[in-house]
Amino acid sequence: MMISRTAWRAGLGILLALVFSVPSLTASAAPKAEVWPRWTAHDGASTATIDHAAWDRFLAANLVLGRDGISRVAYGNLSRADRRALARYVDALAAVPISRHRGAEQLAYWINLYNALTIKVVLDHYPVKSIREINICPGWFSIAPWDRKLIEVE
Repeated sequence: MMISRTAWRAGLGILLALVFSVPSLTASAAPKAEVWPRWTAHDGASTATIDHAAWDRFLAANLVLGRDGISRVAYGNLSRADRRALARYVDALAAVPISRHRGAEQLAYWINLYNALTIKVVLDHYPVKSIREINICPGWFSIAPWDRKLIEVE
């Protein structure tokens, strides 16, 4: 399922507002949050950027706008070259020393990596009606692919 651009932008806007403008979102009854060091490692002074041009090209070539206004990946039309380009993009992101980037750059990185990996998983098991049909996780109680370790970062 793809999300409309308007809904995606609204959701991203809310997420960004929460992440970057609200100093504390703790509830009085909630347990104390323990932030993993992995998610706090960044270089606030970094001016380094991550090149997402390959992702932009992939999406420009492979998204189809439906009559309902929702953009979807045209999985059945992807060429071998498209698949290789996607795999190269994912590999390039996996090689990025992400903790050396500032927070905003990291956010774009994680969002794009998640989306690219999701499309790659669907492509690796295409044709499927839903990503929930893809059961690549170990264990009896695994549902869909979300518990599977797909790549290693840093």
